[in-house]
Amino acid sequence: MVTTSALPHNASRFKVPAHRDPVKRWNFRKADWKRFCLLTGESIERLPPPDTPDIERANQDICESLLSAAKQCIPHGRRKKYMPCWDKECETLYRSFIRAPVGSDSDRAASSLLSRLQQKKQERLEEAVNSIDFSHSSCKAWRIINTLTGRSFRLCPISANSIASQLVKNRAHKTGGREPTRLINKQLSDLWRIPTPEGHSISEPFRPEDFAAAFRR
Repeated sequence: MVTTSALPHNASRFKVPAHRDPVKRWNFRKADWKRFCLLTGESIERLPPPDTPDIERANQDICESLLSAAKQCIPHGRRKKYMPCWDKECETLYRSFIRAPVGSDSDRAASSLLSRLQQKKQERLEEAVNSIDFSHSSCKAWRIINTLTGRSFRLCPISANSIASQLVKNRAHKTGGREPTRLINKQLSDLWRIPTPEGHSISEPFRPEDFAAAFRR
């Protein structure tokens, strides 16, 4: 057993990085959207009718059909080794660099590889900037802008359930009980008792002259 006194005085600065598996992701860049639309269109025939009483079951069927089509058309999973903008041409240039003897050939292969990576990064940057669109959803646009400007994205500390609960509380406003209804009914009954000229009804459409006289009063 190693005691605390046996450790160096600066041992607290050494931190062992925690191992974490890569997160599973969907690669929408390489998705086959035509086949995805075809599969989702075919799955509509197997879905329950819109007037089905079991809403939960219908929602589950729709989600399962979309997920099944996505698994067949969109690459997904986790990659243990990944380098942004690395393609087959970069792999070829890298192998040429490894096989080249030390000297001018090796330097030329390294320069070609770096130039190719820089070109791919430039293309990826232009594609990201051109895809910024606030008309549908601003989440992706702000994520790109924050990445380019170096600003960190902070999650909202308030959960969606808390916001929904507050909205429900705001909607359920308190009324004065039956007192306002009683006053309105009394005023309406008093209005019907007002004497009117012979041949006239209180529910008749009013004339502009009647409105002007009421407005002056």
